[in-house]
Amino acid sequence: MQDLNVPTTTPSLPAQPIAIGALKRLKVLCISEVGWLDNATLLADIQAAGGMSANQYRLPWPPFGELHAGNAAGSSALIEAETADGKLHRVLFDTGWNPAWMERRFAEEGVDRLLEDGAIECLVISHEHFDHFWGIGVTLKHCPAIPIYIPEGFHQEGLDLIKQFGHTGPVITVPAQQPIALFPGCALVQFPMQTLLQVQGENVLYFEIQNKGLAMVTGCGHGGVLNLLEYARRTFTGGERLYAVYGGLHIAPFEDWNADKDRLIEALAAYRIEHFGCNHCTGATAVQKMLAAGLPVVRGSAKHGSKTNLFLGNGDVLELSAEKAA
Repeated sequence: MQDLNVPTTTPSLPAQPIAIGALKRLKVLCISEVGWLDNATLLADIQAAGGMSANQYRLPWPPFGELHAGNAAGSSALIEAETADGKLHRVLFDTGWNPAWMERRFAEEGVDRLLEDGAIECLVISHEHFDHFWGIGVTLKHCPAIPIYIPEGFHQEGLDLIKQFGHTGPVITVPAQQPIALFPGCALVQFPMQTLLQVQGENVLYFEIQNKGLAMVTGCGHGGVLNLLEYARRTFTGGERLYAVYGGLHIAPFEDWNADKDRLIEALAAYRIEHFGCNHCTGATAVQKMLAAGLPVVRGSAKHGSKTNLFLGNGDVLELSAEKAA
């Protein structure tokens, strides 16, 4: 499988490192990391529709079609952060794909109630891919006014989909490489890139954990995980210590492998990150290679529909704090 991820610019760096504040605690709940159930079915559908360069809105999947709807699942996480003053902030990071799947996972983790109670401050869409965004209707069913952050480069079809499902709140477009402080200790950054199925731009979250260092949360890391880590190291105060990573690292989503990916694992090891909460499009093959290389991958429980305990899966949690990490 050819990797079509193409950063469209070299990451720009500020004249002086940016201080974003620090958190007492960060908790990332994996609502769902299973974007789809079967690789072969997904790839066959894409090939039949014109290949990886096709517009995803022309593919015969929900919400625009019914072909192989049962293969759809989704990627989504709930982030809970406690600031130095003890205030709690919650962010929904991506909203999955299959409505039935996401309704089930939201209910099992209590996310539906949090949305209905207004206890989640905003929804951040990492990027426009179907498995991260097309489940938007489930989120808006429970909280139609939730503020939504999208990356620059969203298609009109995506904006129309948000309206179609009755959104009444603000939609904020995140400009390229201009960090936005969502709250003290958290920065949202958009990286310009072009990737599979004509998707552009990806939002990444960075957090500083007091006394520990920076944590990065990605959807897929299409801009290149090393680029994203290097940006953090050079942009934020405290960036000299990259402490933890959560999310998709887009190393081997279709379980392909080559020598370049071996070198990527070696480069990741050089950062001395203490917690790799990687999942989703990282790929099981990549995680096995990471474990073999001695990287500290946080293992999962293989419950709620996740296929393996190699990495954090549905219902699993990465929790980091100023005092300790678990």
